Amino acid sequence: MREETDRPRSGDDDAERRALERAAYGRDGGLDAAAALRLEELQAERRRTALSASEEPATSAPPDPGGAKEVADALPEPEKGPVAEHAAPEDTEDVSASEAPAANRRGLVPVLVASAALLAIGVGAGWALFAPRPDAFPLTEAQEDRRIELAGEDYDPGSVRPVGEAEGALAWFATQDDGATRCLILDVGADSQSTCLAGEEVGTGLYASLPVPVSSADDEESSFSFDSVTAVMLFSTTDEPMVSIQRWGGSSTLVAQFGEAERARAEELVGDGYDLNLSVLGSFREQPVWLGDRSTESGPSQRCLIVDADGSRQCATIDEAVQSGLRVQLLDVDQETGELLSASVIEVDFTRWQTPYLTVTSGPAVVDAATGESYLVTTGPPGDPIRVDIPGRDPEG
Repeated sequence: MREETDRPRSGDDDAERRALERAAYGRDGGLDAAAALRLEELQAERRRTALSASEEPATSAPPDPGGAKEVADALPEPEKGPVAEHAAPEDTEDVSASEAPAANRRGLVPVLVASAALLAIGVGAGWALFAPRPDAFPLTEAQEDRRIELAGEDYDPGSVRPVGEAEGALAWFATQDDGATRCLILDVGADSQSTCLAGEEVGTGLYASLPVPVSSADDEESSFSFDSVTAVMLFSTTDEPMVSIQRWGGSSTLVAQFGEAERARAEELVGDGYDLNLSVLGSFREQPVWLGDRSTESGPSQRCLIVDADGSRQCATIDEAVQSGLRVQLLDVDQETGELLSASVIEVDFTRWQTPYLTVTSGPAVVDAATGESYLVTTGPPGDPIRVDIPGRDPEG
């Protein structure tokens, strides 16, 4: 046992322990079961070694000074006689010196035990904070119903799970195509927005955002205010999803951002219910093209493309609009003959960060004699005609 106690700790073990501790407690850290068990063994060995070293004075008696025994033998033996009941020790200094090491050792043991307990708590806390947690928090009954609903959609079986909840929003992670595609789903009340990207494209993260009306509005002007709840999902070194949910305040008034020429029209649209989000994307025939969000009496909010040139509108849920875009058509018809002269398609699509961009395509319109469907023709880079179907065209006129 003496040989084992005096053996120095291996430098390789120390290096391995420090590496495992960095992996467990560092940012985005996490260990698998085998690595966690190995770390526990190394830390336990380190504590045992430290405890053995602290007890070294008790197990190793100091060497006998030279000649001490001979001097003691030469002294006359003291006479044995009665000792006073309350007599003080002959040499209090010697008694204190002999008892001090034992007292120090007794005081040291609780300190070492407490230190070991704190170290064990630290290991447990680090594992709890940084290890993957598939069941991060319990779901309410309504949230569990939502999980079942999402599981029935186009996601891999068993892949839908909650990953974050804040600001009245719940973020979900799911996969598609047998894990090749990763998805973020953001729920705020009845509204939902999802973003999916192939695994090799998620380096900069997944992003989702939903507008939220300001519930504290108490006057006509502030009733136009809105907030935006956003979620950004990144992935740790162990490929676990991590999500940040934040709420951002909108402008003090929704119409304050527009110039004088657009403000009156903006107030009309807000009065029509587009009080969650409203912006001008561009213009068509010198009239503004708007993008606005509005809540509904039942169901999710809608995002609408509004073209003032002829009053056309197309609406879809925010999730559908972000995924597929929005588009409307404008047809030019000869007022005398009724002949279709030209057509324009105004469409808005969204980047992966949900930034909208407007595209306008115009050209001569052609009516398919067999089906009665209309389409416009534009010219591609080589000069070849390109058919662009006109969305929502009623062949009956």
